[in-house]
Amino acid sequence: MGELVLITGTSSGIGLSAAVECAAAGHRVIATMRSPERGKPLLEAAAARGVSLDVEQLDVTAAGAADKIRELTLKYGPVYALVNNAGIAWGGAFEEQSEADVREQFETNVFGMMAVTRAVLPSMRAAERGRIINVSSLSGRVAFPLLSVYAATKHAVEGFSEALRWEVEPFGIDVCLVEPGTFKTSISFPGSRAPGPPSGRDPARRGVYAAMVEKVEQLLADEGERAPAPDAVGKAIAALVADPAPRFRSLIGIDARTLVTLRRVVPDRLFASGIRRLLHLPRSR
Repeated sequence: MGELVLITGTSSGIGLSAAVECAAAGHRVIATMRSPERGKPLLEAAAARGVSLDVEQLDVTAAGAADKIRELTLKYGPVYALVNNAGIAWGGAFEEQSEADVREQFETNVFGMMAVTRAVLPSMRAAERGRIINVSSLSGRVAFPLLSVYAATKHAVEGFSEALRWEVEPFGIDVCLVEPGTFKTSISFPGSRAPGPPSGRDPARRGVYAAMVEKVEQLLADEGERAPAPDAVGKAIAALVADPAPRFRSLIGIDARTLVTLRRVVPDRLFASGIRRLLHLPRSR
């Protein structure tokens, strides 16, 4: 018999894939998103697999997000697995990002995740079972230029998850981290909005970071073209829901596994030299 799974950010990308894969695995899925009117792709993907799921509105950054979670618990019953997937990413040099955009990324990727997690914990503790799956990123392990704020939010997700793991384990609750590399998702760079990823902005406004922006933009565009669909991530999340003894960290994608391994075993000076060559970055004077 399947479990009750609540997933945030399911209108596209990893969240959509995870919702469909969990439903296909026999779980009852509450697929939440900020704007349910954007749910058509999800419903079409579910129909194509011959599965059904429940779509609910949830903005993880809203002041009433915790109340909404409690409302959903009363409606559907205690959630066994929470998949914290909702996230946003604005690329660009930190100096050129507005305070509003920095805070928006933290509100969604970190504080929203925490609020939803806090809201499900009482029912999980009462049931003495549960699973919290936090979708992090390769950027939570290896940070790259023009993704400084996004990387900071994902490093926060990593630290939060590792500490929370020990806090809730005595109550029968597992915490898992999913760390995808590059996949075709709506969170990819470039392609957000000004003053985020520089694509589409006036080149004259790119300032002193123009050369770096141009190189990174092209690199990310090329990687995005070659990137696979996020099916592997959705399947990995569904597997973590069902696994009786899930691993804490799941690196997904060849690039993620390769870069994390290199970052761990290659001396920092040598790794930094490789990043400079890749991006044609000059050494500091």
